[in-house]
This record gives sequence, C-alpha cells and structure tokens, in this order.
Amino acid sequence: MATTSVSSPGGEDASSGAGASGVTEPAQSQPQTRTQAQQAARKKKEIWVRMLLWFFLSVVFALLPTGGQYLNGRQTEGFHQPGFWEWVSRAQLYLVSMGLAVAAVGEALMHLWKSNQSFRLILVTITNLLIMLIAAYLAPGADSDKKIEAVVGQQSLVMFITVLVTSGLSTWLCVKEVGVQQ
Repeated sequence: MATTSVSSPGGEDASSGAGASGVTEPAQSQPQTRTQAQQAARKKKEIWVRMLLWFFLSVVFALLPTGGQYLNGRQTEGFHQPGFWEWVSRAQLYLVSMGLAVAAVGEALMHLWKSNQSFRLILVTITNLLIMLIAAYLAPGADSDKKIEAVVGQQSLVMFITVLVTSGLSTWLCVKEVGVQQ
C-alpha cells in the first residue's frame, strides 16, 4: 500500500510527527476491544444461563407431575406398566403445551410492548397463539373414556415438541434482544 506525505504549512513533513514509524497507538484500542470482547462473552453466558433457567423452570417443572404420577403409580398395588403411547396420553401434554405457549406469548408481548417490533418474534408469537388454540380444542378429548390412547399420545407429543421449539425460540429472541440492548 502506497503512502503519501503531506507537508505542513511550516514545511515539516506530516509523517514526521507521532506515529511516523508506522506503529499505531494500541494503548487505547486494545483495552477497548478486550473490554468489548469480555462484555460480549458475558452477554453470551447470560443468554445461555437464562435459556437454561427457562428450560428447567418452565419445561421440566411442567413435566414433573407426569413423572410423579408414574412413580407414585409404581408404588401402588396392582400397578400395570403402561405402554409408551398410553403413558404419553396420560401426560396431559396438551395442557403443558398450552402453559408453555401462554408463557411464551406473555413474555413476547411484554418484550414487544417496550422495544422495537421484531418480525421474527411477532411471527413466533402468532404461531404460539395458534398452538395454544389448537391445544385448547384438543385437550378435552384427551380425558375422554373413548379416546384412542396412541392417537392422543402421538398428537400431544407432536404438539409438545412443536411448542417446545416455538416457545424456546420466542424466549431466545427476547433474551438475545435484551442482551443486545444492554
């Protein structure tokens, strides 16, 4: 890369001042970039901690009654080991899905209310609302005496996995945007 020299009004070469040796002054730029890198690493860690908290406090605790029901049933006399789809159909995954969707919608609406509109977050929120409505429609049939356990189990599991992804994405978008704003 070619350099040009500019003479100052006093006849001096402008390149003869500070920085004439071609060395930039790293004293101020390196600490700033190091601090920025540390802040970026801290924000990433905060995002992951918040996502783990969401997973354990929302998803795991929502599924605890199902696990508790299974473990309590094993302790009773005459317990028969349910098949996988029978167990999933008893898990009340429609209700769990509705709870996760409602929590995600609430968080997204609070976030959208106080920040700029994110198209992805709006789209995911609409998806969560649709899932919530479908789950509310299908949930009463899951308690019917005439239900087909395999069908209820499959549908509720698909809905649960879908809402797990969409509510997780909604939470991720909210947390990430809050981290960027700070």
